[in-house]
Amino acid sequence: MPNDTLPTSANPGNPDHRYGLSQRLFTVIPGTPSTVAKAQATKLMDCARHLNHTGVMLGDHRMVAASHHLNTMVRALLDQLEADRPPLPKPF
Repeated sequence: MPNDTLPTSANPGNPDHRYGLSQRLFTVIPGTPSTVAKAQATKLMDCARHLNHTGVMLGDHRMVAASHHLNTMVRALLDQLEADRPPLPKPF
């Protein structure tokens, strides 16, 4: 089968394409102060830490895996904040 006829995940006609196009799960709304966004990200990181700790103590690998996914999503949010931050002024 030629490569150009293979269904891709970006093709809405693909039966495996159930969830729509890729979108960011966590994003910063324009106009939100970075301190507020960082505070919310910190709360999410605390939730992930608690989820990881509880999962390890209970031996529940699903909780541990969920905490890793949550950490990854929060890291993407913090990376977006870093990328959207205006550059620092150059010293004279």
